[in-house]
Amino acid sequence: MKQKSKKVYVLGSDSTGWSIDKDRQYTIKAIKYIDGYEVVDNIFKADIIYAVWWNQLLSYKFRIFNLFFKKRVIACITNDLAHQQKEIKSILSLADIFVYANSFQKDQLFELGVKEEQLFFNPFYVDETIFKKLNFSKYELAKKFNIKYETIKDKLLIGSFQRDSLGTDLMKPKWQKNPDLLLEILNKLDKDKYLLLLAGPRRHYIIKKCKEFNIPYFFIGNEDYIDKNQDDLLVNALNIEDMPYLYNLIDLYIVSSKSEGGPKAVPEAVLCQTNIISTDVGFAKDLLDNKAIYKDSYEAVKLINNVIDNNIEFNHKVHQFYSFDNFKNRVENILKAIE
Repeated sequence: MKQKSKKVYVLGSDSTGWSIDKDRQYTIKAIKYIDGYEVVDNIFKADIIYAVWWNQLLSYKFRIFNLFFKKRVIACITNDLAHQQKEIKSILSLADIFVYANSFQKDQLFELGVKEEQLFFNPFYVDETIFKKLNFSKYELAKKFNIKYETIKDKLLIGSFQRDSLGTDLMKPKWQKNPDLLLEILNKLDKDKYLLLLAGPRRHYIIKKCKEFNIPYFFIGNEDYIDKNQDDLLVNALNIEDMPYLYNLIDLYIVSSKSEGGPKAVPEAVLCQTNIISTDVGFAKDLLDNKAIYKDSYEAVKLINNVIDNNIEFNHKVHQFYSFDNFKNRVENILKAIE
């Protein structure tokens, strides 16, 4: 007699097509390929709740549900727990398994008393069939984004595609992304030799500062919203299919964040064979060569100059983790551990 499939409800969505929605999409896809499990749309029918966004376990609605319907729960940690100690402590008894994306999260959970056998590493997946080296010239890539080739010719193209302005006040920086460190780095470089390529919504703060410090930049999007201090979230958001073209266009991506769960820019850039340097944040040290990690703007500038002069080679660890089969196998191990 065929064994009955375990029913899995995937919890977590912000309904904007952003990172969490992609995590949900790929987790559901992975489960559908795993024998013995099926995805259900009704949480009441589920045997297992797979929370791709652990914060949703904090909701009043889920807590009421959990009082009456005890389910096995998998909690995926999506951010830096150092700033959410009270919140994470409140769900420790609700979850059976904790999925961490980086070593910082594992250490934090371990310190809170989570047992080793409850902890599973699964860095946020990005699609290696989308993020890859493309066979297009710089001229062709620039043309795709309506950039005049003369604007970028003989320039070091530095990319930044993150939302780094506060949603509540677009002229203030999002502290987690730390755009001021990026500006500090750019101010130390020869401004005749590089161009900052900005893309994505809510770049108001860094564009304002680029103008203030005369930092050369090009914004891919409608800058009218920036000038009018209006939210461009629904206007300047990029399709994921466009992102690999951006990574292939630039020469270097800089992560300057103070606090991250990822960022996904790390595997995205590496899969596109684009140089990347990062602060020691999120899973940067788990996935990047240690030589690509910098502590301050002085170290970053030194790194950038070595990249320009081809005096450094990176041996990143991204490819050890990034294929859909690897991701599916990790999800399968997580599900089997909860039985």
